[in-house]
Amino acid sequence: MAKIIELDANLADKIAAGEVVERPASVVKELVENAIDAGSSQITVAVEESGLKSISVTDNGEGISADDVKLALKRHATSKIKTADDLFRIRTLGFRGEAMPSIASVSEMTIETSVGTEEAGSYLYSKGGNIETFKPAVKRAGTKITVENLFFNTPARLKYMKSMQAELSHITDVINRQSLAHPEISFTLINDGKQMMKTAGNGDLKTAIAGVYGVATAKKMVEISASDLDFELKGYVSLPELTRANRNYITVLINGRYIKNFLINRAIVDGYGSKLMVGRFPVSVLDIRLDPFLADVNVHPTKQEVRLSKEKELMDLVKKAISEALQPEVLIPDALDNLQKSREKRIKPEQTTLPLTSSNLYYDKERHDFFVKDDVKEDVPKSFTSNRQERTPFEKEKDFSSPQTQEVSVVEEELEVKEDISSPAIKFATRIDESEDDIEHPDFKFSDKKSLKEFGTISDKLVNEEESTFPELDYFGQMHGTYLFAQGRDGLYIVDQHAAQERIKYEYFRDKIGEVEDKQQQLLVPYIFTFPTDDFILIKEKLDILAQTGINLQEYGDRQFILREHPTWLNESEVEAAVYQMIDMLLTLGRVSVKEYRADLAIMMSCKKSIKANHWLDELSARKLIVDLAKCKNPYNCPHGRPVLVHFTKSDMEKMFRRIQENHHGGWNLEF
Repeated sequence: MAKIIELDANLADKIAAGEVVERPASVVKELVENAIDAGSSQITVAVEESGLKSISVTDNGEGISADDVKLALKRHATSKIKTADDLFRIRTLGFRGEAMPSIASVSEMTIETSVGTEEAGSYLYSKGGNIETFKPAVKRAGTKITVENLFFNTPARLKYMKSMQAELSHITDVINRQSLAHPEISFTLINDGKQMMKTAGNGDLKTAIAGVYGVATAKKMVEISASDLDFELKGYVSLPELTRANRNYITVLINGRYIKNFLINRAIVDGYGSKLMVGRFPVSVLDIRLDPFLADVNVHPTKQEVRLSKEKELMDLVKKAISEALQPEVLIPDALDNLQKSREKRIKPEQTTLPLTSSNLYYDKERHDFFVKDDVKEDVPKSFTSNRQERTPFEKEKDFSSPQTQEVSVVEEELEVKEDISSPAIKFATRIDESEDDIEHPDFKFSDKKSLKEFGTISDKLVNEEESTFPELDYFGQMHGTYLFAQGRDGLYIVDQHAAQERIKYEYFRDKIGEVEDKQQQLLVPYIFTFPTDDFILIKEKLDILAQTGINLQEYGDRQFILREHPTWLNESEVEAAVYQMIDMLLTLGRVSVKEYRADLAIMMSCKKSIKANHWLDELSARKLIVDLAKCKNPYNCPHGRPVLVHFTKSDMEKMFRRIQENHHGGWNLEF
């Protein structure tokens, strides 16, 4: 057996760094949490080359005294806990004393700090965890920690880094989560000298949500509040019409700490019941307050995994709170709202960026709306004034744009504009999950026998076509707005109308998306798509994949893309929904083959654009649906594999009504 030796401190720190410092975003997380624990009200994060070259976190917190600066780089040295009992009542984000020495061991670190009672500040420089310089410095408010040349002495770790855009996206996500967890703190993110976002820090959670995901998204969030003897819940969840393709937009906080917990995420989804589509997830920010004794955060060095006592009771409380918040009356769409959404919003291209930031917004709880501060309103161009008196800039906003993180013009689509038909126009894309039924319903009178005969049976539509194995059906009724009844030569057929149109739409999109020809239709009015910073960075990197489907997005302003043309396989009325669905898939699946990408896209689009249950069809539409189904290459199953229709033979019907019975020889006898 090999001899056991004690590892030296530097090697032990590097091993520990493997758990704590996974990527630049890990460094940002740990340093920002330290700044929060220091009581900061303003935190600025500046990175170069997505954090691989340098990361700087500046705060206005309490600072570190000169006597304690060197201790900050020693393992298990912390100001957060002192006794074993403190370990079970942790109220701070950090407490292990591992992050600073772990980060220092794989980088060059500089600490500039001071406290209010000292006449001068302190300056410390370390390389690879070894302190090389420590001296007095100019007094400053709070602390500034700079990390440079990350992983300089562990180059193998660099092999696992992703692209610059991907790493920057991870950093942005950290800032987004912290701004939602601590809306009372103003966060600023700067990348390569360019300010990417800045939050208001006014303490209002809904304003923080607007800063991260956009005002349009915040307006679709419902407040939740519940409590029992052990837990207190507060936060916001999105209406069922606002969903995403993954759980990345679910933020769960325990005593101000962002955590990842599968069971709580599941409870949030379960709270929606059947209101959510399969495979779709809500946007939510859930702040859970509890006695620290009920939560064990000492599970993993990253402190994002938490063990909870009374977990079942918490799950039940979460589900109940969300279910009660989403009462039917808040889910009934406003007819005027829908009418407004159908109108085109037009705006001059040169007016698409205003000097407004998320820090200029505030949410009025009494009037339940967002407003611009008075000193900012004076700078808004006159062309952005409301067409109606007594209307706030955001009151007319009915757009449902994608999330966005800002120091940017977060209110450009929220401002009511006067239409100028003499200048080029741009449509701001809206994001709505519900799709209208696109089956045409022409003027039809049931007394018009000629129209009915056009769709009498499917054999009338298959003349001169290849012989089909699909039975000849004659539609005669519908049940519960869900199932179509048709009679065939060999019995009764029941058709699931949603599954039927899924199959029809799937084959349509599969063929159209798969076309080799790259024909484009110019849009008279271009679309503008706005995304949160982290998504924008990833989308920008994957524009070539979108281009393979004929969607050619171009950068346009901060966190915006413009679409000036669309492929001919896509109807103009479907452009907005299709682009958002493609991007959801792109962000969820990453890089995939074009064939797989287009097949999945066809399935998704066919489901989204198909008629749903409890939708009554007129007779002409029902007959046309059956005719179109018969033309499919596989009319028997939907793209997900479920049956489209079931068949009852005359013999089956007679058995059910016991008009025939089996004889002793294995045959059947007919009874009258």
